[in-house]
Amino acid sequence: MPLLHSLYLAVATLAIAASTARGRMHPFIAVVLGAACFAFASGMSISQLGKSFGAGFGQTVNTLGLPVLAAAAVTAIAERRPGTTWPMSLGSRWIALLGLFAGTGASPAAAFAVLSPLRGGCRRALTLGLGISAGQALLLPSPVVIAATAIIAADWHFVLVFGLPLGLLTAGAGAVLASAAAPAEPALPLPTPIAAKRRPVALFAACLAMTVLLIVQSLGDMPSEPFGGGSARELILGVGRPLIVLLAGIFIMAACTGAWRGEAISESGWAAASVTRAAPLMLLLGAAGGLQSLTQTAHMAEMVTERLLPLPWGLALPFLAAAVMKILQGSSLVAAITAAGMIQPLLTSLGLDGETGRALAVLAVGAGAMTVPHVNDGFFWIVADEAGLRPARALQRFTCLALTQGVFALAALFAIRAVG
Repeated sequence: MPLLHSLYLAVATLAIAASTARGRMHPFIAVVLGAACFAFASGMSISQLGKSFGAGFGQTVNTLGLPVLAAAAVTAIAERRPGTTWPMSLGSRWIALLGLFAGTGASPAAAFAVLSPLRGGCRRALTLGLGISAGQALLLPSPVVIAATAIIAADWHFVLVFGLPLGLLTAGAGAVLASAAAPAEPALPLPTPIAAKRRPVALFAACLAMTVLLIVQSLGDMPSEPFGGGSARELILGVGRPLIVLLAGIFIMAACTGAWRGEAISESGWAAASVTRAAPLMLLLGAAGGLQSLTQTAHMAEMVTERLLPLPWGLALPFLAAAVMKILQGSSLVAAITAAGMIQPLLTSLGLDGETGRALAVLAVGAGAMTVPHVNDGFFWIVADEAGLRPARALQRFTCLALTQGVFALAALFAIRAVG
């Protein structure tokens, strides 16, 4: 039965990609219909469909919709102020490093959203997305790495020592892959008026501030509570909430550019333009969250992953377990938590029971948890939207590139294991 449900998800994914090709169907409608067909084929009742889809829709609009709105507002302000193109002229190398840094934030999709005003074009969007994937999979304090480290009981010092160089290599590989998969894009010119120099700085500062808030929130997820528990922990978690990120980005950008003046926040100003720009993507992300919730309700991911556990594949097993979980239910964090819990009792039999082995197992789980994003993952839709790719083309480019990047990280882990 779980394998049959997995087949239903694969069919729904292909149907969404095919139906949206060349604009034949709007992606929002395609995802909603695909989610309903998957639910009914899996034997869910109408009540289960409505409840699960609604819960996923609402949660996703809150967690991802508000950062998308924040990015749209920052972009709308920038477009109405000349001389704000400087950050978008960053090269692929710097975009990859920025993505690696942002990937340690509370959510890879939210991190991409708040940095989206800084990138421009398909190649830069793919590079940023792959950089964020590398950071989320391999670097502390990413929630994925934090969760796997706690469950596997690895020493975080070893995780950091191995994860940092591996993250740099993986992000660099992602930049190379993105360059090979997307056409070259002309560099955008630097602003010439001296008076306009403060505006690109404001754009960069707003995006960076929102990213830092997401990273600070990740620090609050650490089980050891290095910054204290109770009210201190709640404060750390609170600063990265979507509403706070939205308010911080708008305040910094508007205060630095004077965007509060005149009719800027009226129904004809940047405020209205940002809502109009963000609304379609917010609804699409909500639909993807609803589909993700349905795939989690089916519980197929856990049952399929359990069939892999007897395989004596060493480091490949935690990677595959996390990857299968991610593909079938959509959430990288859920994939990491579940896969790490399944792998933890098997570390001795896999030859990973030492400090080095446990740290490498954590990184293998993280690499698998960020592999193969597709239609049940909001991160996939945000990257596809910013790269200007329809779902079928995004599956061919971003999903396949993320898979290749994950395999590269696994190969590097095997190399480290062999040397160690």
